[in-house]
Amino acid sequence: MEKILIIGGNAAGLTAASRARRIDPRLNVTVLEKGPDISYSTCGIPYYLAKMVTADDLISYTPESFEKERGIKVHNNTRVDEISPSRKRVAATKTDTGERAEFSYDRLLIATGVRPKLPDIPGTDLKNVFTVIDLQDAIRINEALQKTARVAIVGAGYVGLEMAECLQTLGKTVHLYERESHVLPGMDADMAQIIEYELQRFHVRISVGAKVLALVGAEGHVSGVKAASGLGIDPAGMVLLDTGVEPNVDLARQASIQTGVTGAISVDSHMETNVPGNLPAGNGAGTFCAIRQRPVLHYIGTGAAKQGRVAGENMAAQRTKFLGAIGTTVVKVFDLAVARTGLCSEDATAESMPVVSARIEAWDRAAYYPTARKIWVKLIAERESRKLIGAQVVGYGDASKRIDVAATAITAGMRVDELAQLDLAYSPPYGNLWDPLLIAAQSVLRKMFL
Repeated sequence: MEKILIIGGNAAGLTAASRARRIDPRLNVTVLEKGPDISYSTCGIPYYLAKMVTADDLISYTPESFEKERGIKVHNNTRVDEISPSRKRVAATKTDTGERAEFSYDRLLIATGVRPKLPDIPGTDLKNVFTVIDLQDAIRINEALQKTARVAIVGAGYVGLEMAECLQTLGKTVHLYERESHVLPGMDADMAQIIEYELQRFHVRISVGAKVLALVGAEGHVSGVKAASGLGIDPAGMVLLDTGVEPNVDLARQASIQTGVTGAISVDSHMETNVPGNLPAGNGAGTFCAIRQRPVLHYIGTGAAKQGRVAGENMAAQRTKFLGAIGTTVVKVFDLAVARTGLCSEDATAESMPVVSARIEAWDRAAYYPTARKIWVKLIAERESRKLIGAQVVGYGDASKRIDVAATAITAGMRVDELAQLDLAYSPPYGNLWDPLLIAAQSVLRKMFL
């Protein structure tokens, strides 16, 4: 009976374990997870902190229920210390008891995810300074919030924006710092302005272009934030750091598994590495971007799960390819839906791709229909090929529908003139005679042929 060993017990790891076992029930599949929890929704953490759900609601399986339903043994609180590919062994430590253990394998999946990238400033080690990586982080934050009225968030990415909303709904005073010129740097500035307006509408204080110099404290506890653009120290009883993450690849490097220029584990389309029988998946593995035609860092759960599925199939002796991802996301910022896919204008410039873009404002359904809401759509097309390479949708209406259509168009290699004639569904309660996506495509075409 062949042994499959999985390091990591969330999206990529458990998807791979389940898929391999489903294809070949004879496989002996074991999962090692360093923390106490498995199979939980990291994306649901803001809703837990906002008291909309409980921590238990975010957990799909416990180690016991996963083994009972899937026939897969999970060792939680088990930290892997070393991988030995030549011996096909991993050395591990039980974090709750200190007991050492060794596990053998025929094929290994590494799904070790990411770790926070802390800013190089004083004070990140003070009490009540948190990152948000896993469920245990969220539980610690939840406990600290009971005694905290003012919260500073350093970094206005997806996590920072979601946390700003959830903390404001709890009645906290929130100050959001972003070192770039606008929030959510993966969006274009003209779209980010709409997001910033929404944050200010709900009384979230925003400082963009803000270089945080230090976190200050008294008696080991954070008490404020010192920024280059401000006078004095802004008080804060808690600081959340959304300053980025990096692939957690130390184990792979120690085992001579190759990493790429992005810092993630290098993989081919079958999720295989330079060391046979050792496959990575998830946020620690490189993700092929069809637009750039090279690997990129991709920290999105949907991509991690797809990589895990492909890796699981290949560990069960199939030959499945992972086709890559283009960074399709959607996030809720108070009443606003914020969605993007593909490249933004800054990305295109970095890739030396001449582009044409256009932004339009429209109703998400027939303007006279009572639930009609405004949305803004921006499309980016490569000038020479006319191919759609990026889309952004922000608004109070149905943004996810439009971004999913745009993601499909980009994946299919559609030209913007083809997109402009897509046959999309129409009925006044659900859409417009001319969908906003089609109007935006027509606007791009007019600019192309000026």
